[in-house]
Amino acid sequence: MATGQLWLFPPPKPLVERFGDDFFHQVPTSPGVYYFCGRTEGVLYIGKAKSLRKRLTSYRVANPERMARRTIRLLFLVERIEWDVCSDEASAIQRERMLLRVLQPKFNRANRYPPSRVYLGDSPSQSSPRFLLSQPSTQSLVAPSPVNVSISSPSIRSGRY
Repeated sequence: MATGQLWLFPPPKPLVERFGDDFFHQVPTSPGVYYFCGRTEGVLYIGKAKSLRKRLTSYRVANPERMARRTIRLLFLVERIEWDVCSDEASAIQRERMLLRVLQPKFNRANRYPPSRVYLGDSPSQSSPRFLLSQPSTQSLVAPSPVNVSISSPSIRSGRY
């Protein structure tokens, strides 16, 4: 028994209609980073893949049962697909992170901004010890050291314990 909805028309294939079936056979099977580019917007999306051919082929059919609406909208906006071949998956990850931070594509959500560092230090000007959380540019801290801290409590932000 078939799962899912019966369709009057088959799901659209915007990338196949735009680039043809042969385009997907030309894509290398090596790891790398791929770019979906729009007509006027520049780079819309950046992704990485262990196998560029397998990953790009997964975008051939814009099936609403398997893809988010956001992804389907992206596929209809793509006018050009480019890729950079990398030596291994680790270098592809590094390249993708760097490109996401520089280009900040519209359709990417994760890794667009570098992780923020918070520094923990004490203030020598106070008579009682008082610990401060600050950004790296603050010069008033004594011996700052980087820590991974989630600042969510108002008492932590203000320095009251």
